[in-house]
Formats: sequence, structure tokens, C-alpha cells
Amino acid sequence: MAGAGGGGSDTFGGAGATIVVVPSLTLAIEDLRNVTGVVFYEERLLCFLLLLADPAARVVYTTSTAIDPAIIDYYLRFLPDPADARRRLALVDAGDAELGWLTAKLLSDSEVLGRLRDAVGDPARARLLPFIATPVEHELAEALGVSVDGPRSELGALGSKSGARKVARRAGVGVLPGSEDLFTIDEITAATNALVSGQPAPEAVVIKLNNCFSGLGNVIIDVDGLADPLPTSKTLFCSPDESWPTYLAKMAAQGGVVETLLRDPELRSPSAQLRISPAGAVEILSTHDQILGGPQNQIYLGCRFPAHPDYRLTIQREAQKIGQVLAEQGVVGSFGIDFLVVGQKVYLSEINLRLGGTTHPFWMARLATGSRYDLFTGELCRPDGEARYYVATDNLKSSRLKGRSPADVISEVDRSGLSFDPATGTGIALHLLGALPTTGKLGATCIAATPEAADEKYRALLDLVGADLPA
Repeated sequence: MAGAGGGGSDTFGGAGATIVVVPSLTLAIEDLRNVTGVVFYEERLLCFLLLLADPAARVVYTTSTAIDPAIIDYYLRFLPDPADARRRLALVDAGDAELGWLTAKLLSDSEVLGRLRDAVGDPARARLLPFIATPVEHELAEALGVSVDGPRSELGALGSKSGARKVARRAGVGVLPGSEDLFTIDEITAATNALVSGQPAPEAVVIKLNNCFSGLGNVIIDVDGLADPLPTSKTLFCSPDESWPTYLAKMAAQGGVVETLLRDPELRSPSAQLRISPAGAVEILSTHDQILGGPQNQIYLGCRFPAHPDYRLTIQREAQKIGQVLAEQGVVGSFGIDFLVVGQKVYLSEINLRLGGTTHPFWMARLATGSRYDLFTGELCRPDGEARYYVATDNLKSSRLKGRSPADVISEVDRSGLSFDPATGTGIALHLLGALPTTGKLGATCIAATPEAADEKYRALLDLVGADLPA
């Protein structure tokens, strides 16, 4: 099944560039243990195989373990010439399924690193596209002799919870009442007491570790359960294996913040994706409404594109302000900004100086439909002018899926008539397919011509695979 494809390689490295995708979740190992099928999250960036629609582009895609060939076939079928695209695609795996950072695996094995160098070819024409640009990714780029599509490692603190609050204030964007740069229980206690004694007093406070992701570093304390000393308070840890001793050790190592926890029936949690070019130009890529679940809706589960029209352009404007401050600091690459919206009030939630949960559905939808993002409407528009909308998740789980092969599930979705059709630019595109046999977990981006139709496709997929709504 051939498709229209779409441009995009010029965004990441110039026309005809070699894009070296390194989807390493170079984050705290203890947090990665809480993510079901985490090694297969490296497959989420397979959406960038669609950059091969540019007949001059090359993609080198790295993973910890070899990708099922049926999955590669699945992505290439969305391109105008799958055979030619395959010729310009190189797959390099580290042969290591153990929990750990992909980037470190690539660096630590000389044979694997040699294969990767051979696949890259001319380093002057290559650019490394990481999930996150830590010192380890920069070390790999140096070993390969290529540039990095991401910020210098010393700028990473700008994306911490503490750094984000400072950037927002500098940009003139609202932040919630609270304090940052906290490392000790005494500092956390003082900041909590300051919030509770303020006017109006919050119902609850949230403590956040500087460098955790997906809400796993958050702790919630209801004011009516507050006690002295603070660790004896009624506490809700968003990470299932957390405790005060382990949490305070992490806080001492990385720091964190204390903020008012907003509780309002009208509360919304939209996000924006941005990109800063090497020349410092700030580009708004998208907006989304986040689908949240877990303890008091602190955990990211999925998203809807675009964000609601009531605040879509507002968060674009606020994101642009933050992006400009980051550009002035020398940040480059793609990243996300999360907001909290209540009525007309907009607050920064966090800055993620990395790719994230909204990255792969957006690029899949944009590249597969050949669309462009319209800044004036906040919509994806196809060449014929029609808009496209989607619902996406990484968290479909079903006992009916566990043990099944990717090819089997792809065929079932094809037979149902729900599969993405490049000719119409609508349908369901699957991801996280490698996680199916061992975990029964699946991701999907449900693309349609209206928001209502995207929701219908999402519900139809849940019915098809026997999954419940993610929670």
C-alpha cells in the first residue's frame, strides 16, 4: 500500500541529509523500571522512517534489539516507493535487551559502534536525532563525528522543574505559587508551609523531582492531611514503588519544586511542541490536549490534536515566549512545554527539553498525510486544504493482545477497515508493536477529518482489541 508521504528531512538536517535516530530513554533507570515494555519505546520514533519520502534522504535507526521485520514493512508501506526507501534505511541494533540506556549500549560495544559508523557514512552530511540530548548522546555524536539535533548538555537544567519556573518568569509566563531549587526535607517543609499559610490556601500541594518524567516524580499531600514532620503526612506517591526515604535521596541528588496543586473541574492540561533551529529561529510545531490518568491525573497517557480552540492560540503565544528565552540561551532542537489552563488563566507546568509522548503521533500524522501546521488555525492541513485531527496513546493494554505477533495485529486492523489509508489521509497508525508478544501493549494514532471521527476510530480500536480506556 503506497502513500503520499510528506516533507520533513530538511527540518532535521537539510535536504538529502542522513538522520541518525537514537531513541534512547536516557533517564533515571529506576523510573524506567516502572514503564511496561520500556525497551520497545525505542520503536516510537519509527515515525521518522517517513522522512524517507524525500528521495535524497537517508535514515539510520538504532535500537537495543533487532526490530521485527514486519514492523519495518508496516512503516515503509506508507511511503510512495517502499523499495527505494528501504535501500536508504540502515538498522543498527546493540543486541542487548537488558534495561539500560541505548546510547550507552552503542558506545560500549566497539563492534556495534563500528557498524554504526559504517551505516552513517559521511559524517558531514549526518545529524544525530536523539530522544534526549544528555552528555551520553553528545559523547556518541562526537564518536561518530556528527552534529546533534538537541541542546548542549549543560543547558539541560533549563528543562528541569526548577529551571522551567525560572525560564517562565523571565518570559512573562505565569507559574503556580511555589518554590524551586529545593534539596532537603527542611526546604521542602518550609516551602509547603509557606504555601499553606498563604491566601488563598491550597487544598493540596505537589512536590516534583527536577528530572523525572510522565509524573513519576510527583508526590501529592492534601493540606487536611498535613503533619509535622512532613513525611508523616498523608502522602500519595505517583510512582508505585516510591517511599519517603527513596524520594528524599533523589531530591538530595537532583533537587525539585513545591507547587500548589490545582483542583478545578475546568482544569485542562494542554501542551505545545516547538523546535529551535541551529540559527535560533523558534517554530511552533503543534498543540495537544493531554490525556492524563493515574494518581489524581498526574500521569501522561495520551493526547488529542489539536488543543481546544478556546486556548489553542493562547498557549501557542505563551510557548513562543518561552521558546524565545530558550533560544537566547542557545537551545536548539525539538522539545515540549506543558501548561495548565483554568478559564482565562494559563500557567506553565513544565518544559521537557527532549522529545516526548506527543512527538511520534504528531510526526506520524504530519508525514503520513503530507500536511503542514497552520499557525493561524493551529490545525494540520493537507495539500488539498482539508484539516486532520487525531487521538493517540501509548497505553492500550489487553489480555487478547499478549502473545500475538506484530504481523497478526497489523493484519487484524487491516481487515477491520480501520487502518490508515494514505490516499484519504485517515485511519489508525499503530506503534509500540514490538511490545505485543511479551506485554500485550500497543500504541496508536487515530487520524480523521474531524475530532469526533478521530474519537470514533479510537473507540473502534479499543473494541477491536478488547482494551479498556487507558487509566
